[in-house]
Amino acid sequence: MAISHTLGTDSLVSHAFNRDGTELALSVNTSDVYLLSVPESPSGRFQVIDVLREHSALVTSIDWAPQTNRIVSCSADRNAYVWNKQSDNKWKPTLVLLMIDRAAVCVKWSPLEDRFAVGSGSKLLAVCWFDEESDWWIGKKIKKPIRSTVTCIDWHPNNVLLACGSSDFHTRIFSTFTSSDSSESVWGKHSPLGAMLFDHSDGEGGWVLSVSFSADGNKLAWTKHNSTIFVADASISATPTVTRLRTDFLPFVSCIWIGPSTFVAGGYDCCPMLFRYNDQSITFVHQLDTKSESRYGGKVTAMKKFQDIDRMATADNTSSRLPTIHQNCINEIRILKGDRSMATELSSVGRDGNLVLWNFPTLYEQIADLKIV
Repeated sequence: MAISHTLGTDSLVSHAFNRDGTELALSVNTSDVYLLSVPESPSGRFQVIDVLREHSALVTSIDWAPQTNRIVSCSADRNAYVWNKQSDNKWKPTLVLLMIDRAAVCVKWSPLEDRFAVGSGSKLLAVCWFDEESDWWIGKKIKKPIRSTVTCIDWHPNNVLLACGSSDFHTRIFSTFTSSDSSESVWGKHSPLGAMLFDHSDGEGGWVLSVSFSADGNKLAWTKHNSTIFVADASISATPTVTRLRTDFLPFVSCIWIGPSTFVAGGYDCCPMLFRYNDQSITFVHQLDTKSESRYGGKVTAMKKFQDIDRMATADNTSSRLPTIHQNCINEIRILKGDRSMATELSSVGRDGNLVLWNFPTLYEQIADLKIV
């Protein structure tokens, strides 16, 4: 079952839920971060409870640390802010010293929430810690051998390794090692900070749009703009084994593991799709919204008609409507309930202004009888 919520007429760029899923941080293609209360019932409405205003350009990425309850945001204004909730329920911003000269593109907290990473158009990664002596967030740069914009990042479960994809067609894994971190994993030795443990490019071009570590950290999945999906498996041999699947779909913008051998990817086809990795083979399983009959009751209401005029520049709801729930490219997919070892609910936001909640128990029932041939 999937539930769609229209949250605006603009593209939804990035989103993140708090720990219990009762609040949502959202970038709606502006310089502000909107905080919304999540309705208890599917038919309820999201309500704006606060607006975080500090950036001066488009907010490109948001992440919400579940344990420390801190929000980090980055923007095309080349800055990042960490937002802490005060005793009066107001959010206080702290500027992060990124010292970059191009837009900050993506940001993500580490699993232990003691650091976060920012990818930028300055051809570098900034790994940021809180310096208690100066009471400031500081960033250490990882530059070489990145030769173009860092488009996506993801943390290894060990809190040390950081995967990134960039528009130089490469997927890489770097170490963010400090003296208190573990020194080795299946990907190799972690020391020193900035050491590159993995680098892959298939030589066929295509920007890397999304990267995702599996729950055990032994596998890394990534998607490219040439509609290709990759999985690197470090548990098979000393050198990670890379498996590739060239699909007939449009490019996937976001991917995430939802089980030990399954992951979901979504993008320009406007529909999340389930893939399985097994025995060094990637297999397409199913689209998530297989039964794409309207979640709006199948009726073209006056309100819906006016919304389509505003969002899609058309008044003909029936002819312009895609058979998928999302009506434009999916920008981001996140786990709402569960984790990467067993996710039970996902959320996705798209350029159609919609937030869609995907319930996985129903999905598993739908695909239980499917056979992969």
